[in-house]
Amino acid sequence: MKINLRTILCVLFVALFLILSMPLHLVLWLIGRKKPMTKYRAAHKVIRWAFRTVFWICDIRCNVIGAENVPTDTPVLFVSNHRSNLDILLIQTTAGIPVGFVSKTELKKVPLLGFWMSDIGCIFLDRMNIKSAVKSITEGVEHIQTGCSMVICPEGTRSHGDEMNEFKDGSLKMAVKAKAPVVPVAVIGTDDHLENNPGFRLTKGYMTVVFGRPFDIAELDAEQKKHLGAYTQSLVKELYDAHKAEQDALMENGKKKEGTL
Repeated sequence: MKINLRTILCVLFVALFLILSMPLHLVLWLIGRKKPMTKYRAAHKVIRWAFRTVFWICDIRCNVIGAENVPTDTPVLFVSNHRSNLDILLIQTTAGIPVGFVSKTELKKVPLLGFWMSDIGCIFLDRMNIKSAVKSITEGVEHIQTGCSMVICPEGTRSHGDEMNEFKDGSLKMAVKAKAPVVPVAVIGTDDHLENNPGFRLTKGYMTVVFGRPFDIAELDAEQKKHLGAYTQSLVKELYDAHKAEQDALMENGKKKEGTL
């Protein structure tokens, strides 16, 4: 398997971070018993630092568009396309507010990683178990009502190329039940730094995240509410298409500069 020094350094950093930060989980748990939002904010700051360090090691630069569209006075549901495992790192470091993620239940079993995911308000979804899925949605609603925004990727799995997998209508039930605004998000180019590389190799360059304008589901018309997944996907796709050329140009210019050094 092909691997590079940049990837080795990242893996070592993540391993050391997960081990050395273990005492923080007890502190965060004690804080969270009485002040859950204080816990989320503290955990978010630590994780954001760790993720930014990963990007620094990899020399990955984040192009953020529409940051002013993210509400700071109310929790929201971010709805994003899904291209790479780096999507989580990108959104977490650029949203500017504490965010938890809807993640597959298998990640909860990863040693030490599951602790941090729980600390930042992640919920674990088992799509094959209806009762578990309903419980997870309820937990997500409770997180939002507590004040922690959530991120969900309704495609269910990573997509590559410019076409997206279908956004499931049920994935937005969290926003409906919590009566939270929805912020469409487009991530562009994240897979070019990992999944599109041979073997397991992290590569330098740019990635782009675009935050769209929030919308209130209650204000949509009947047809839009009936096909909520498709409606939200159209907004995400619009953001993606509008800024794909910009992301490509950043990557190309980066390669040219590297070639002149």
